[in-house]
Amino acid sequence: MRIVLDVRKLVLLREVQARGSIAAAAESLNYTRSAVSQQLSALEAETGTELLDRRSNRAGLTSAGRLLVDHTEYILAGLESAESDLLAATGRVCGELRVGVPFHEGPALLIPALTRVRDLHPALRITLRALPVGGCREAVRLGQVDLALAMGYDEVPEPSMPGLHEEPVAADRVRLAVGPGGADEPAGRLPDRLAAYADRAWALDPDSGLGRLTVHACASAGFVPDIVARTSDLQATLGLVSLGWGVALVPDLVPDRPGYPVRRITLDGPGLMRHVSLVVRSGAVSNPSVSAVLAEVRRQSGASLRLP
Repeated sequence: MRIVLDVRKLVLLREVQARGSIAAAAESLNYTRSAVSQQLSALEAETGTELLDRRSNRAGLTSAGRLLVDHTEYILAGLESAESDLLAATGRVCGELRVGVPFHEGPALLIPALTRVRDLHPALRITLRALPVGGCREAVRLGQVDLALAMGYDEVPEPSMPGLHEEPVAADRVRLAVGPGGADEPAGRLPDRLAAYADRAWALDPDSGLGRLTVHACASAGFVPDIVARTSDLQATLGLVSLGWGVALVPDLVPDRPGYPVRRITLDGPGLMRHVSLVVRSGAVSNPSVSAVLAEVRRQSGASLRLP
């Protein structure tokens, strides 16, 4: 018997895996829960295979379901690649391009390139969407945005995500941010060894890439950081550091928070670095609007997009 797969149902199955439940998948796609459940039941009937593990409130996927989602990534990439090539054949850069950025630092990195593309192609509408740093790759993979800025660290690599292409944009140092100091603090140069801050309180989100880097670096220095503030909002982190609540590792491209001065210390030893990339679905690389942005990012990837 030949199985004919419905791409729309495959997308629903992938969404359930990404969201962790049928209800969450339905909400993200603006469907009713019953509609999603019915479509997935139909997919199971068509394949003759149980795809969902319904033994708990959070519907997980069976091994067969996960296998099908793995194939779905390649199927969707192939379809999008065909659509992109057809659009490229027209030679027109138009429509809407949805770009995800972390707004605290993303605009300074990406807006010059996006502005140039918009000026060159007035038929193209570019819209921005604020995304949490840790969710950028997933947002691109699931089609919520077409492009997004994403962050990575060599010491704590992100798990690989199929179907994505990453274009390097910038690299910046990660330094230690400490408070501005007061009369009770000793004068002179602050220590540049991370181990010297083992008894200080720390502000970080241990589940974020930067938080994992911090925990890794502290472990290499021989201590476990005393986390007194868990946040992935780096502007909030800098505010807490400025007020003396703790210290934190912060990338240089994250601007100081106005009115909340901090001191940034270059640590001794191998430099900690953050890598910023522009993420796009691999099937959309040849899309004219995406290609225009990638080309402009490459053109501007000299002094304007990198730290000196």
